[in-house]
Amino acid sequence: MNDDEDLRRLFEDAVSDVEPRDSLGSIHARTKERTMSSKRSWLLGAGAAVVATAATVAAVTVLSGDSTTDEPGFAGPTAASNGTSEAASPTPSEEPSATGSAVPETATVPVYYLGETTRGPRLYREFHRVELLDDDPVSTAVSEAVAVPPDDPDYRSPWPGGTTAATVEEPPSDVITVDVRGPGLRERPEGMSAEEAELAIEQLVYTAQAAAQKRAPVQLLLDGNRTDTLLGVPVSEPLAQGAAEDVLAQVWIIDPAEGAEVTSPFEVSGLAAAFEANVVWELRDGDKVVEKGFTTARACCKMEPYSFEVSAPPGEYTLIVTDSDPSGGEGFGPWEDTKQVTILP
Repeated sequence: MNDDEDLRRLFEDAVSDVEPRDSLGSIHARTKERTMSSKRSWLLGAGAAVVATAATVAAVTVLSGDSTTDEPGFAGPTAASNGTSEAASPTPSEEPSATGSAVPETATVPVYYLGETTRGPRLYREFHRVELLDDDPVSTAVSEAVAVPPDDPDYRSPWPGGTTAATVEEPPSDVITVDVRGPGLRERPEGMSAEEAELAIEQLVYTAQAAAQKRAPVQLLLDGNRTDTLLGVPVSEPLAQGAAEDVLAQVWIIDPAEGAEVTSPFEVSGLAAAFEANVVWELRDGDKVVEKGFTTARACCKMEPYSFEVSAPPGEYTLIVTDSDPSGGEGFGPWEDTKQVTILP
């Protein structure tokens, strides 16, 4: 299977909500090679198998293109069909290295990170083109989430330095088990808020489910053993992902990626849960607004696709996408995502 076939499979297996299916080339362009609280109903306990089965059925419905759920499938979210999964499919090496040994397999994996918003930290998602760890996209993705800085400097991983993560085989088979390792991780570190700690757990749950392409509950281990808490958050039972509206930033730019080089005109696409589906954008050169406009997402008030085209002279720009502010400045500010882009001559 070549890179195009791999990415096409990745794209076709992922939710249509995540991104238009005709932008295979843009996924190539935007991937890089690389060597809360009581609202969250995540403890599954004895009912985990039933919940997981229902989640799988819902996810299959979304993945088949029949988007009948109220929240974004594997890229936006819901308890049974919430935002997670553009998942990874390994690309076997087709040529040996100069030494004659096989080139490590690579894949495009989804990785979630924290970003600041007007409502506090929330999750955003990137795609990383990486060498697979043990031929396992899920291990690779969760390892990236805790140990590798995001491409976008507006995002971050809250996990303490030295943290590692990988999947391990442990029954039951319908649960994704992730072993997190590092010193002092059972309790919440000094300087980390309770909200950040919960989002760090959500980050791993969303990333693992996205990379696995399924809504299976996630069991977190600490240094190879079951633990009652991780970063001070209860994790003794398998976890379902938190609701999108509580966990995810509600505006994402998916394409172009941070630091992308494009030619004019170029298309912008992403997801937004916007009031009356209104999406507003600007292209800035420093403080100067070079172009601006608006579009509408596919539907109101839940993570749905939007797209628009931008034309501008060659140069380095900041692309800003927000929702509209129905409060007129009286409430929280709008949701926002930004990307640095270079328009080539």
